[in-house]
Amino acid sequence: MSIKIYVIILASCFALLIGWAVVGGMIESSGVKIDPITIQVIAFILFLAIGFAIVPVMIRLFIRGQIKIGNGDRAVIKFLQAHEQKVVHCIWGFYALGLIYLLPAIKEDLFK
Repeated sequence: MSIKIYVIILASCFALLIGWAVVGGMIESSGVKIDPITIQVIAFILFLAIGFAIVPVMIRLFIRGQIKIGNGDRAVIKFLQAHEQKVVHCIWGFYALGLIYLLPAIKEDLFK
């Protein structure tokens, strides 16, 4: 699994989130009214993209770091190295389950 695309997604969403805050502040200070729900939805989507994209990057960094310090022969590290993509998908599944569970609260809070 190549993590290059996830690093690109992570960096671009992080930059967009910061840029969104800066540009939104400049637009708002000029007196233009912006719908707050639109701002929250876009920021939340970027936040979710960052959350999902960071998982494969951090798992790869963790595995490489453990191998570099000499723990590459441990069973857990060998397992993670052999099943890296499945572990990422399992973590994404937990993220998705949590998001589905919290969706009613998110909708209630967003549209009150």
